[in-house]
Amino acid sequence: MKYPLIFIIAVSFMGITACKKLQVKTDGTPISNEESALMIAGSLASGSNGLAAISNDISLSSQTLYTNATGCGATHVDTIVRQNQPGSVILCSFKQKITNKLNCNANKQADNVSSTLTFSGNYNGPKISANGNGSSTVTVAGLTPAAQAYVINGQFKTMGTFKLKADTARAGTISIDITVKNLLVNKATASNLSMISSGTATCTITGNSPKGAFLFEGTIAFPGYNEAILTLGTNTYSINLSSGTVEKKK
Repeated sequence: MKYPLIFIIAVSFMGITACKKLQVKTDGTPISNEESALMIAGSLASGSNGLAAISNDISLSSQTLYTNATGCGATHVDTIVRQNQPGSVILCSFKQKITNKLNCNANKQADNVSSTLTFSGNYNGPKISANGNGSSTVTVAGLTPAAQAYVINGQFKTMGTFKLKADTARAGTISIDITVKNLLVNKATASNLSMISSGTATCTITGNSPKGAFLFEGTIAFPGYNEAILTLGTNTYSINLSSGTVEKKK
């Protein structure tokens, strides 16, 4: 399956549930709260090759190793290349490499998978263009046949450049970090697609532009139903985890 890339993400899976106060380290407004929410939405949605898509890639790759491994310490490597569909309004190119290692418990039984990922890509869409690269280290559990969901914890980091098309002065360098605790990804069945069903997160955006440096911090909740709830300061947004559309909640 192919997914367009809206924004290169940086995701750290480790988890803090407390909401953090929004901070902007500059006079003026290098980027707005809403623009920050838009960037985070791109880093989450499967339609932009965000967390919803990458977490599924990692889970399936880990499951393949767990199912076919010949013993503790066995490894498996996957390479995935994605580009926009013909005729898409979003032009993008994205490549990632996943390297997995099977971990065993004290009884030398297969237990979980350590997964490292490197990625790079570029994007040109209606509201923002970006390019960047990054890496991740995560642990994937819930791999037994009886488990109904994968459980992911770990760390992703990405740095890149961005340009907001509504204001050409709002361009520069950026890093997005998302810290997630116990991200549950339901396993696909004949009647249900694989998707994120629960988890909590914090998020941080830092960067520089001609209008100054900026820092935003907030929280994310994954209530299921293909939705993420993002809180930045006093503002709350509903994000569709497929399309990446953002709706400000009252």
